[in-house]
Amino acid sequence: MTRGGWVRPWLQLVEISVSTPIVIGYRVTRLVAGGWPPDAKERRELRRMVSEKASAFGRTGWLAVTTPPNDTARYLGTVLGPVHRGVSANRRRLSGH
Repeated sequence: MTRGGWVRPWLQLVEISVSTPIVIGYRVTRLVAGGWPPDAKERRELRRMVSEKASAFGRTGWLAVTTPPNDTARYLGTVLGPVHRGVSANRRRLSGH
């Protein structure tokens, strides 16, 4: 295994760590600003949020169990991939970029 092999998983972890609180902030702000009960758009967003989390963590768990860890860095990058993609996509979508 090369040292460079660890760059991707570390960058994924950093981006997940930075993007997650931003996404949570966007969602909480939208919920608070929208009042209670949430309107149809916010209910769809809440359902999407729960569905995405379940799906990403399910895929991550499946990859963790079924991917042989011959190359630890590649293994970690593969396992983090679904969560990283979901968090990154939500940050772009919710920020309007």
